[in-house]
Amino acid sequence: MDNRETKEITTPGGLKVVCKTYLTAREVNNALREIFGSQEVTTKPDGSPQTKFSMVVGIERNIKLVEAAVVSLDGSTENLADRLQDLPASEYTAILNEVKTLADGNF
Repeated sequence: MDNRETKEITTPGGLKVVCKTYLTAREVNNALREIFGSQEVTTKPDGSPQTKFSMVVGIERNIKLVEAAVVSLDGSTENLADRLQDLPASEYTAILNEVKTLADGNF
């Protein structure tokens, strides 16, 4: 783990979440590559580009953003991705709302 500055937030349900205070360009680019790697760009009959996005792109964006930003959940770094996804939706949303500003304009 790097020595990046972090901050601790407390969710409405009392979970302690340690988050990065910023995301690196590499983290953002890797997440975007995963999200958009399977998307298609085709051409309309007039020759202009037409992008086809899956309806789950927004969901994937949120998952990747939270995974990239969260360092620990209630003092543990074990199995973070699954543990974050298994939280009550209200707790997950509180975390997402806190970290979504880290990638504004990029995600």
